[in-house]
Amino acid sequence: MSNEELRAQARTSAPQIKVAAGIWVIGMMIIAAVTIIWVVLAVVANDYYSNSKAVRDAAEAGSGVLSQLSSIQATKAWLLPLEILGIATFLFGFGFAFANILKNIRLRGGTMAAVLPALKERKTSG
Repeated sequence: MSNEELRAQARTSAPQIKVAAGIWVIGMMIIAAVTIIWVVLAVVANDYYSNSKAVRDAAEAGSGVLSQLSSIQATKAWLLPLEILGIATFLFGFGFAFANILKNIRLRGGTMAAVLPALKERKTSG
Protein backbone atom coordinates (compact mmCIF):
# COMPACT_ATOMS: atom_id res chain seq x y z
CA MET A 1 0.00 0.00 0.00
CA SER A 2 1.12 3.51 -0.68
CA ASN A 3 1.47 6.15 1.99
CA GLU A 4 -1.56 8.03 0.66
CA GLU A 5 -3.75 4.91 0.82
CA LEU A 6 -2.62 4.26 4.40
CA ARG A 7 -3.36 7.87 5.40
CA ALA A 8 -6.80 7.74 3.82
CA GLN A 9 -7.55 4.47 5.59
CA ALA A 10 -6.37 5.87 8.94
CA ARG A 11 -8.66 8.92 8.57
CA THR A 12 -11.83 6.92 7.92
CA SER A 13 -14.09 6.21 10.84
CA ALA A 14 -14.73 2.60 11.74
CA PRO A 15 -18.34 1.51 11.23
CA GLN A 16 -17.77 -1.65 13.30
CA ILE A 17 -17.28 0.29 16.51
CA LYS A 18 -20.47 2.28 15.88
CA VAL A 19 -22.40 -0.95 15.30
CA ALA A 20 -20.85 -2.43 18.44
CA ALA A 21 -21.92 0.59 20.47
CA GLY A 22 -25.47 0.30 19.17
CA ILE A 23 -25.60 -3.40 19.98
CA TRP A 24 -24.22 -2.70 23.47
CA VAL A 25 -26.95 -0.12 24.06
CA ILE A 26 -29.66 -2.54 22.91
CA GLY A 27 -28.23 -5.28 25.14
CA MET A 28 -28.09 -2.97 28.13
CA MET A 29 -31.68 -1.83 27.55
CA ILE A 30 -32.85 -5.46 27.50
CA ILE A 31 -30.90 -6.19 30.68
CA ALA A 32 -32.29 -3.07 32.38
CA ALA A 33 -35.86 -4.01 31.44
CA VAL A 34 -35.33 -7.54 32.73
CA THR A 35 -33.94 -6.16 35.99
CA ILE A 36 -37.02 -3.98 36.48
CA ILE A 37 -39.29 -6.93 35.77
CA TRP A 38 -37.36 -9.09 38.27
CA VAL A 39 -37.92 -6.42 40.94
CA VAL A 40 -41.66 -6.30 40.17
CA LEU A 41 -41.77 -10.10 40.26
CA ALA A 42 -40.04 -10.06 43.65
CA VAL A 43 -42.75 -7.74 44.99
CA VAL A 44 -45.49 -10.04 43.66
CA ALA A 45 -43.71 -13.06 45.14
CA ASN A 46 -43.46 -11.26 48.47
CA ASP A 47 -47.21 -10.65 48.41
CA TYR A 48 -47.85 -14.31 47.59
CA TYR A 49 -45.51 -15.71 50.23
CA SER A 50 -46.78 -13.29 52.89
CA ASN A 51 -49.86 -15.55 53.03
CA SER A 52 -49.54 -18.52 55.34
CA LYS A 53 -48.88 -21.97 53.94
CA ALA A 54 -52.38 -23.05 54.92
CA VAL A 55 -53.94 -20.16 52.95
CA ARG A 56 -51.81 -20.91 49.90
CA ASP A 57 -52.65 -24.63 50.01
CA ALA A 58 -56.38 -24.03 50.56
CA ALA A 59 -56.72 -21.51 47.73
CA GLU A 60 -59.59 -22.29 45.41
CA ALA A 61 -59.55 -22.04 41.64
CA GLY A 62 -59.90 -18.45 40.50
CA SER A 63 -58.72 -16.98 43.79
CA GLY A 64 -56.27 -14.10 43.98
CA VAL A 65 -53.65 -16.28 45.66
CA LEU A 66 -53.57 -18.73 42.74
CA SER A 67 -53.59 -15.80 40.33
CA GLN A 68 -50.43 -14.47 42.00
CA LEU A 69 -48.80 -17.90 41.80
CA SER A 70 -49.64 -18.28 38.11
CA SER A 71 -48.27 -14.78 37.41
CA ILE A 72 -45.02 -15.63 39.18
CA GLN A 73 -44.58 -18.89 37.31
CA ALA A 74 -45.56 -17.52 33.91
CA THR A 75 -43.29 -14.51 34.23
CA LYS A 76 -40.32 -16.63 35.26
CA ALA A 77 -40.91 -18.84 32.20
CA TRP A 78 -40.24 -16.06 29.67
CA LEU A 79 -38.03 -13.78 31.75
CA LEU A 80 -34.97 -16.04 31.95
CA PRO A 81 -34.70 -16.47 28.14
CA LEU A 82 -35.09 -12.71 27.74
CA GLU A 83 -32.29 -12.16 30.24
CA ILE A 84 -30.05 -14.55 28.30
CA LEU A 85 -30.93 -12.72 25.08
CA GLY A 86 -29.86 -9.41 26.65
CA ILE A 87 -26.54 -10.81 27.79
CA ALA A 88 -25.96 -12.51 24.43
CA THR A 89 -26.75 -9.26 22.60
CA PHE A 90 -24.31 -7.36 24.79
CA LEU A 91 -21.58 -9.95 24.16
CA PHE A 92 -22.35 -9.98 20.42
CA GLY A 93 -21.25 -6.35 20.31
CA PHE A 94 -17.76 -7.43 21.29
CA GLY A 95 -17.48 -9.29 17.97
CA PHE A 96 -17.85 -6.02 16.10
CA ALA A 97 -15.42 -4.28 18.43
CA PHE A 98 -12.85 -7.03 17.93
CA ALA A 99 -13.32 -6.76 14.15
CA ASN A 100 -12.43 -3.08 14.47
CA ILE A 101 -9.36 -3.92 16.53
CA LEU A 102 -8.25 -6.45 13.90
CA LYS A 103 -8.68 -3.82 11.17
CA ASN A 104 -6.54 -1.36 13.17
CA ILE A 105 -3.84 -3.96 13.75
CA ARG A 106 -3.68 -4.63 10.01
CA LEU A 107 -3.50 -0.89 9.36
CA ARG A 108 -0.63 -0.49 11.83
CA GLY A 109 1.18 -3.46 10.28
CA GLY A 110 0.79 -1.98 6.80
CA THR A 111 1.98 1.37 8.06
CA MET A 112 5.07 -0.15 9.64
CA ALA A 113 5.82 -2.13 6.48
CA ALA A 114 5.58 1.07 4.41
CA VAL A 115 7.60 3.26 6.79
CA LEU A 116 10.30 0.80 7.89
CA PRO A 117 12.43 1.10 4.73
CA ALA A 118 12.41 4.90 5.03
CA LEU A 119 13.35 4.68 8.71
CA LYS A 120 16.22 2.29 7.96
CA GLU A 121 17.45 4.56 5.17
CA ARG A 122 17.30 7.62 7.43
CA LYS A 123 19.22 5.81 10.17
CA THR A 124 22.02 4.65 7.89
CA SER A 125 22.35 8.02 6.16
CA GLY A 126 22.13 10.12 9.33
